[in-house]
Amino acid sequence: MSNKISSTSHSNKVPRASHSNKVSNSNASHPNKVSNSNASHPNNKVSNSNASHPNKVSNSNASHPNKVSNSNASHPNKVSNSNASHPNKVSNSNASHPNKVSNSNASHPNNKVSNSNASHPNKVSSGVSIFIDNSSILFEGTYTVGRIENASAYDQRRRSVYLNELKIDYGRLLSRALHGREICNNPTIVGIQPPKEDSLWNYVQSLGYKVIFHAYKERLSYTISTFTIAVMNTIQTKDPGTMIIISSDDNYNPLAKEALKRGWEVETWSWMKGAFHDYNITVDEKSRYTHNYLGSHYKYFTCAYTDKMLDHPHTKYVLEINYTEEWNDKHIMEFYSMLELFGWWCRDKISKKLFLYFGSRKSYEKAKQQLRIKYPHIIQLDVHN
Repeated sequence: MSNKISSTSHSNKVPRASHSNKVSNSNASHPNKVSNSNASHPNNKVSNSNASHPNKVSNSNASHPNKVSNSNASHPNKVSNSNASHPNKVSNSNASHPNKVSNSNASHPNNKVSNSNASHPNKVSSGVSIFIDNSSILFEGTYTVGRIENASAYDQRRRSVYLNELKIDYGRLLSRALHGREICNNPTIVGIQPPKEDSLWNYVQSLGYKVIFHAYKERLSYTISTFTIAVMNTIQTKDPGTMIIISSDDNYNPLAKEALKRGWEVETWSWMKGAFHDYNITVDEKSRYTHNYLGSHYKYFTCAYTDKMLDHPHTKYVLEINYTEEWNDKHIMEFYSMLELFGWWCRDKISKKLFLYFGSRKSYEKAKQQLRIKYPHIIQLDVHN
């Protein structure tokens, strides 16, 4: 690269290796030798004096095309610790520049020096960009979670059980994917809009951003094209960082591969256990790619509940407690999450009762104990086994 600053040879580099304008302490004779001796030479004199010379290398403040100094003077080839901005500057400053090599978090596709383990000439970390295709995440989730949780409803066509009462909290899904990292632009959601009571809206706002939403337009092709355009615009106009693609399947693997080619780190999240079945990626690209199976994280961002009294799941232990407005669905989900359990409950507003479901006697007993400690005002009424 024309402006690359590395350990290799460069036209403007001042190395320690041999060079036509070599700076050395050696006494060996050389037509262009620059040394600390007092030998006189018309074109190559180097001394501690302040005399000006075309090829002089000294500690003086005189400006020279090949001067290497600690001064703050600006120069095309200067290597310095100053904070002045320059195309080839090597510095620890936080100033942003296209060719700067520093310890700062400033990003650029071709010049990053980082502590990351993934090696790539164009790799840059400039925050996280998130894209969610919500056209079928919930739909496919009813089958995956239904199988994991042994739901009783059965779909003859798909030959699979499913959990029709499944709900997704998209704010918690986003939080799970970010895992404490910072986003660098507005998250994009295409497809079905999450409900107003979802934690997504307040969560994104608390990060200083807002959700960009593109509504589902009846045709799946519209959703895919809209999603593709949004992702490609980011790939082409933003400095490479981390891109997170959340969808129900692996339809967007070609987009992920394109991002990898351009130096991005890519994470895909879906209900499929594998990824890139049909797309070969290089060793370098593989080092910057991660696939996350949503089925391994579903307890954190999904739950199942209804406001209507139905038959209790026959495979579950049932804890019946008083219904209270103080303990809403958000609090119940947080309670299950604290126990590292999948949240499944029925709130019967007519009888003023709340039924909590658990998959084992052990988890049921643990939940009952925690209720006594954390929510002593909630009266436990009955148990159904």
